[in-house]
Amino acid sequence: MNISDLRGTDLNLLVVFHLLMQERNVTRAAAKLHLSQSAVSAALSRLRSIVQDPLFERGKTGMEPTARAKELAGPIALSLGHLARTLHPEEAFSPSDSTRTFHLAMSDDIEAVIAPWLLRRSIEADWQVKFAFHQTNSSKWHQSLEDERIDLVLCATPAEVSSQYRSKAMFSGSYLCVYSESQRGASGPLSEEEFREAVHLRVSFDAQRGFIDELLESAGVQRRVPLSISHFAGISTVLHENPAIVTLPDYAARAIASTAGLTTSPVPLAVPTFTTSMIWRVEASASNDRSWLMEELQAFQGAERVKAASA
Repeated sequence: MNISDLRGTDLNLLVVFHLLMQERNVTRAAAKLHLSQSAVSAALSRLRSIVQDPLFERGKTGMEPTARAKELAGPIALSLGHLARTLHPEEAFSPSDSTRTFHLAMSDDIEAVIAPWLLRRSIEADWQVKFAFHQTNSSKWHQSLEDERIDLVLCATPAEVSSQYRSKAMFSGSYLCVYSESQRGASGPLSEEEFREAVHLRVSFDAQRGFIDELLESAGVQRRVPLSISHFAGISTVLHENPAIVTLPDYAARAIASTAGLTTSPVPLAVPTFTTSMIWRVEASASNDRSWLMEELQAFQGAERVKAASA
């Protein structure tokens, strides 16, 4: 298809579609577009005829997009963003002049390293922008991005990211064990026997099973886990008072051990590696302020590598 073939297509229909994908409600989309509900409904009807698909169907919580709508959402949002930026170029974003609040969603293990690093950069550079952190995890990242306030999600890289979103790897990692030397009465790297026989603390968003359970059971070992918690914040208190060990992402293990006076040890078994990525809505790609934020967060990758190498 040539660009000239679009001459008979009303590009405003794509704007209506984009707002409907965001709002999943004709009334709210109409309000944002400053149009009547009937005008939005008519535009949707015309677009349905063009793409030969219903695009939206009634669901329990509102208008549910069809598979075709989900397929179209990303490319349309990206194209509209590029067009808006071309016709109405934004001024370069200055974090020293803006009072913008950026909203980032992540689990508290990532927060434990990103928050202090980002605050330190903000103080040193005298930024006026602010940052608000929200809780999520790698199973709920897409739910977080349904909130229009959220600029970015940081989480373990999902197996699949739909066309509505974009992702970019920030850093890679593996796992370390953390424990209290005084409680365990020992120091130095854990042996495989010590690891297998130890009392373990489990950290999991649903306080259920974790990958270490799977790893040990595949080797015929049932580990002893009398306590599971859903957040990383309580780890140091538990370990200071008990001769237990916990297995954490290495960046979180180093941060918690450093601030809480605990000890880290390599996991004495073969453990997987993973990547942590930032994820955002496609339409956010055309925003100068969010682009600035993503560039700043990319700097964390290099800083984390230097820190890990010197640890």
